[in-house]
Amino acid sequence: MNSEILFSQALGLPSPWQVEDIRFSNDNISAESELHIYLGFESGEQFIDESGALCPVHDTVDRKWQHLNFFEHSCLLHCAVPRIKTTDGKVRTVEVPWARPGSGFTLLFEAMALAMIEREMPVNRVAEMLKVNPQRIWTVFNHWIGKAKAADDVSSITQLGIDETSSKKGHKYVTLGVDLEESRVIFVTEGKGKATLHNIQKHFEDKGVEKEQVEQISMDLSPSFIAGASEAFPDALINSMSSNS
Repeated sequence: MNSEILFSQALGLPSPWQVEDIRFSNDNISAESELHIYLGFESGEQFIDESGALCPVHDTVDRKWQHLNFFEHSCLLHCAVPRIKTTDGKVRTVEVPWARPGSGFTLLFEAMALAMIEREMPVNRVAEMLKVNPQRIWTVFNHWIGKAKAADDVSSITQLGIDETSSKKGHKYVTLGVDLEESRVIFVTEGKGKATLHNIQKHFEDKGVEKEQVEQISMDLSPSFIAGASEAFPDALINSMSSNS
């Protein structure tokens, strides 16, 4: 088995993608070396467009992505990504299976960064360990969090918990909306007053959930929270958070 086949298997490349070349950035393979893996596809290969039709390659565009390290070596994937002429006459870049469109990282790299953040590692520390600019990690984080928020289903919520917490030193607060039946946070908004209840109700509205669906709210009975809940969820029974726990 040659190294190209071995790396193709290690990367989990589906057909028709394959490793065509492997190079180190210098000859002595020092600790500072970069591993460059060049990917490609067989000549004459066709790719499916949005309609499901097989289309020939129109041309290619060079792309590269940062991948997880191989041992101590930083790793970059390179590919001349095919562009196809679709059945409606448009030229479209083929999506590759190892990275999302527009990202300079592979999916495995992004998964590693998110796993480190989920374990409460600061973003700056994640960036330092992965040897990238922190803003690029924030971009990855914001993309996947936004995708998760868009896909989150709140259609069955009837019991809502409201709680506030300090997000950092200096008493900067955020208010959390919690699905009490599933014990999960469904929305976070800045502040701790009346407006936060309206923000949570707006989140429900954006998800197609009517405010009348919320039957019970459990929260600290501060005047501002009571006022906000009464306006945002007028049909809900309001309970003290402490008496509900």
